[in-house]
Amino acid sequence: MGRAANLAEQATGRELAALVDGPWAPCWYWRDDLEAQQAAARDLHHRGGTAVLGDKAHYAPTERWVDHPSEPDVRGRAWTYQPPTAEGSS
Repeated sequence: MGRAANLAEQATGRELAALVDGPWAPCWYWRDDLEAQQAAARDLHHRGGTAVLGDKAHYAPTERWVDHPSEPDVRGRAWTYQPPTAEGSS
């Protein structure tokens, strides 16, 4: 991860997730919080409900890291939007 072996990650042991495209960009979340939101959105969908957070379930992490727009020396893993397909839409 280089020089920014991420101050935020070093301080907390948590990884930042940067939603870099799609309907929720540009937003930053702690990765574990985002993954919990994705799980909740999938659960609501499977129970026949509609989830406000449903689109977040379609983001996936990449190998790319991006700089935070306003916090110096803070980086996060880029997450990109994977639009649902006709078979797997939510």
